[in-house]
Amino acid sequence: MKILKTPHHDLVFAEFSDLPEKTGTVYFRTDINGPPGPSVRMEQTVNTICNLREHQEDGSNILIIAHASKAEKSIEDNFKELKTEVLSSAKNLALPLENILFARDLNELKKLSNSNKNSIVFLENIRKICGEELVPPSDSTKTDFWEYFTQYTKINGALSCCHRDALSLRLFADGCYCNDSFISELYDITQLYTDTKELKLWGVAGAKAEKLDAIRLTEGRDDLMVVLDGGPVFVLLLWALYQKAPSLKKTLPASIGKENTELIEKFYTKNWEKVKENALEIAKKIEGGSINMILPIDVNIKKQDGTTKTVNLKEIGEGKFESIGPNSITMIGNMAAKRIFLQNGSWEERKNLDNGKGESTTNSFCKEVLNKSSKFFINGGDTVSDIRTLENVLKLSKYREKGKLKELAVGGFVVHWWKYLYHGKYVPHGVKYAEIGSFRTLYTKMREQRGFD
Repeated sequence: MKILKTPHHDLVFAEFSDLPEKTGTVYFRTDINGPPGPSVRMEQTVNTICNLREHQEDGSNILIIAHASKAEKSIEDNFKELKTEVLSSAKNLALPLENILFARDLNELKKLSNSNKNSIVFLENIRKICGEELVPPSDSTKTDFWEYFTQYTKINGALSCCHRDALSLRLFADGCYCNDSFISELYDITQLYTDTKELKLWGVAGAKAEKLDAIRLTEGRDDLMVVLDGGPVFVLLLWALYQKAPSLKKTLPASIGKENTELIEKFYTKNWEKVKENALEIAKKIEGGSINMILPIDVNIKKQDGTTKTVNLKEIGEGKFESIGPNSITMIGNMAAKRIFLQNGSWEERKNLDNGKGESTTNSFCKEVLNKSSKFFINGGDTVSDIRTLENVLKLSKYREKGKLKELAVGGFVVHWWKYLYHGKYVPHGVKYAEIGSFRTLYTKMREQRGFD
């Protein structure tokens, strides 16, 4: 049992140490959604499978549920990657695995589970094969999905999805156990926000509009400083700051230029009025001093002739923004010295990474922060995948062993969790279901140990 203390109330979770001495077939909800290649989410899933086999009875199966980012997309490629990783770890399994199978719908999963023992059965993208996943009915216990899986021990390894009210997460309210990564990452992101003793730097990059919500959660916090270090969200806020932060106009460009305007339009046109309002409000708060932010001093831009050039921030309009420049990286590294740094979002487009040759912005930035910060947290499937392409160049294993590097798989969930810690209004849906299910599980365990009905 693990107890997580928050400013609003304590949360209790059942963990693997609470599992019975031997358990049968399990329902395992995980998240391996992300780009191909080295993935912390895949690593966590494989580790959970290895741990589960220590607790299972011979002949038991593992039924894995996962999702793709889009409902129409197949998750078969992720399955193939998982199968490869599990097979390479087979020597670490307490019980053998005879088969690793892919089911294209729930009926096929049932048949495969019934006809196979000591096997993994992996279900096709739950959003694709179950229309109730993202819009679960009020009486979810009456769904075919619930009625089938309720018979099994349920394992929650899907913290990154827990801001959603999904059917596959609601099932955990029926009783569950949380895997190690669920508990450890929830603890890490809680400590990062609630421990106010020292200044922490939060690098924000990428394209998702929810990054703006994350920035707003640093308002009034002297211990949290935002570092704008890449992606369309940086260009968007640069535009907003010129509109609403007159004290910064000496360092800001008079125009972000045609190509960067098109970059903003590409990512934010769909919800432009809401995104614009949010960005302008953040700019006003930066101007007023209630949000602390570091801007880069130079940037890399792509000129119309296809060449890349490093220019001062004021000159960003001369080409399309690609990434922050070398002087900015040095400045940020110096500010991160002996401090905690949390990065959320990629510094540059994946196609610009140099496949381990050591020349990219990602390489330079990580080398600087790894060497100077007290601890470097990197969050998000894509961002972790980016840095792991530089595994050997950056000698990442050395920093992991020293406790200076921690890769997190929670992704955008961190914003929703920090909203809860900031406002205290509601616990995100998936965490609430995990807590309810943990209480059920722990109560049943206590009742059985005491021997009363």
